[in-house]
Amino acid sequence: MARILTIVGALAASTLLGGWGFDRQGSYCHYDREFTNCGYPSLAACVESARGVGGNCQPNPLYVPDRETRRQRYR
Repeated sequence: MARILTIVGALAASTLLGGWGFDRQGSYCHYDREFTNCGYPSLAACVESARGVGGNCQPNPLYVPDRETRRQRYR
């Protein structure tokens, strides 16, 4: 029972604190007749994937790039 609670606690903490790696949107989408995958970080990666199964690649209309952190200068 303690082992199950430990596993559930670890999964809950990883989900709440960091999120999953596969849920991030990429800047390009692969559109096919049966599915859409918007997890490609570059056009080249999307084209290579589309080459094997068909479809086309277009920029992701919902993509929001990560904010850049700025360093504050102290004088």
